[in-house]
Amino acid sequence: MRLINRRFVPLYFDLSNNGVMADSDARKFVVRANKSLGGRGVPTPNLMIMTTKGKVVVEVSNYGTTAEVLKGLRRALKKHPEFNQPSELEKNHTDDIMAAQIKIDLLEYGAAAKILKQLTKNKKAPDQVHGHANYLLGRLARMDRDWQRMASHLEKVKSKDLADDVRMEQAYRFWYEEDYEQLRDHLSQFPKDSNRFTEASYHLGLAHYHLDKKKKARKTWSACIKSCSQDPWIYRADWAYTQSKESGSSRAFSSAGKRNSLLNRIGYMGRRNADLSGPPKY
Repeated sequence: MRLINRRFVPLYFDLSNNGVMADSDARKFVVRANKSLGGRGVPTPNLMIMTTKGKVVVEVSNYGTTAEVLKGLRRALKKHPEFNQPSELEKNHTDDIMAAQIKIDLLEYGAAAKILKQLTKNKKAPDQVHGHANYLLGRLARMDRDWQRMASHLEKVKSKDLADDVRMEQAYRFWYEEDYEQLRDHLSQFPKDSNRFTEASYHLGLAHYHLDKKKKARKTWSACIKSCSQDPWIYRADWAYTQSKESGSSRAFSSAGKRNSLLNRIGYMGRRNADLSGPPKY
């Protein structure tokens, strides 16, 4: 998602002419590139990565994994390096933390870690900068599932402004190790005004779900969805809520009749939210 926001323009719309997300101009643009999508009834389209002139560069299955989508995005940038250029903000920034964050967004983790390690060694840098650098290093360690390295960095973060971020990063260890009781206890009473509240609520719902408290899980996801109007985690919560109601049935998302989706959605990437089966093993 961070890479998409740096280098792409994400566009979601309804292929029909009268759907909730109908966009006639977008439809013409896409149908011109793939005429098979212009019919009345079409199968679920692929994720299409296109140039601004309408050339399809890469397609990824709508049911593809995160890794497959990421591979497609990278392949598109490799094919068209002219679109893989820094924005004005990236070129003109003067902040080392911002520089590291940009590298993380572009998946250049080694370069980000190098900048951050230099910051932690800079005795002239303010404590706040040291704390933020250690937080980001802890996050990189979490992505590698190196829990010891993660803990060593996060314990150095003393800033109250980053307390919720540190708490959420620590929660991932319990999720990946399937310690659902610890995950539940760790995320309970998470501050509602936090920028990580929806993420924490989603995972708290997963903890309840895997502890066989399905109703409590749905209640948690429902509260998560109501807490924010636009956020990636509320869509994932809605996906989990809907699938937990239907146990993977094809009726979970329906374009006709009553829908279980609290956001009135008719589909997501794949029929089943994989988190309902537990954390990924890779």
